[in-house]
Amino acid sequence: MKIIIIPNMPVMTGRHYCLAKTLVEQGHEVHYLMWALPYKIKIKELIKNIFTSLIPKQSKYESFIVHKAIRFPYFFPYVNGWIFKYQIRNLYKKIGAEIIFSESWNNETEVPKDLPVIYDLADDYAAPAEVYGSFFYKLAFKLMGVSTVTKRQCQNALAVTVVSEALYKYAKKYNKNVYKLPNGVDKNIIEKVLKDKSTYPKNKYSMIYVTGFGQWSRAIETLQTVVNLHKEFPLIDLTLVGNGIEESKMLNFIKDNKVENYIHYLGFVKDRKKVFSLINKSSIGLHISDKNKWRDAAHPIKVLEYSALGKKAVSTDLDEVKALNFPNVFIFSDQKGKDNLLKTMRLALEDKRDHTDFKDISKYVLDTFSWEDLTTKLIEIINKSKAKGEK
Repeated sequence: MKIIIIPNMPVMTGRHYCLAKTLVEQGHEVHYLMWALPYKIKIKELIKNIFTSLIPKQSKYESFIVHKAIRFPYFFPYVNGWIFKYQIRNLYKKIGAEIIFSESWNNETEVPKDLPVIYDLADDYAAPAEVYGSFFYKLAFKLMGVSTVTKRQCQNALAVTVVSEALYKYAKKYNKNVYKLPNGVDKNIIEKVLKDKSTYPKNKYSMIYVTGFGQWSRAIETLQTVVNLHKEFPLIDLTLVGNGIEESKMLNFIKDNKVENYIHYLGFVKDRKKVFSLINKSSIGLHISDKNKWRDAAHPIKVLEYSALGKKAVSTDLDEVKALNFPNVFIFSDQKGKDNLLKTMRLALEDKRDHTDFKDISKYVLDTFSWEDLTTKLIEIINKSKAKGEK
């Protein structure tokens, strides 16, 4: 099957990338339709975007064929939307594609309704602006028509795949063919790491926090909590993996508080095996977040990965985390008091269980949430949806 993927952002990371890799492994041909964005918002990038936006390009990335669409630089929602639709139609016809798998959430990358699409709600796309947006952030989401486009693409799709119960309820209002397709884990890589005994933890008080450190990540609060717990647990050790807007604040905190000996910031680590090895060397994984409609609609991929590796985990009481009901996860709630994060971390540190006690949950996650199995389900959804659409 020839499949065109349109990601929510033009980067080769995340859910769509994991599904795409497995699609190719299962014998399908994957084409990506990408575009140039002026990120990061710096003079150099803004100038670069003028030239990169207007030049079409076809290239190979790993096992995918990548087509870069032409667009006007920066943001021209309605004009760029029309140009993008034109290019999608041409690409679909040119390669003889059979389906489009799209995470698009704005009017610059919307799929035209005359093409067969499976629309993937990997997130509540409109919620970040609602929850965290400044006036200009909200204005940008309004100009890009995020809420309207998301609703319209749900209506026009052959089927909608969603990662959470909240998104299932939303999509069901606009499309009768809605399927839960959660996030997954890299089973093959994790199984290799589990076989490597050199990656097992030597310190039962070692913790790791792997995420994109956005404003929702409670990064400084987490660091302060670890500093406070250091008085009770002198061997406590925290590794931070990932980048984001909180990066400079975290680095300043570590330096100002002179805690480099037990809080280590590694930044973004691209190598997935290395990330899983780092997790496996730790005893406790952290999944810290604000609790709001955006975060409650997400599916907790890090909780799955921590659990697949047999780790204890400390997590915010997000809806999808509670729905998993894993025995290795310690859940905290701000409604139980402002010190509940510290108390929950303490419980995890005091808990005497280790990876040998979580073999069952590890096996369950690897058997239930592998990207291979989820990709097989996606193909079943595509075939079923196409059959209905052709009648």
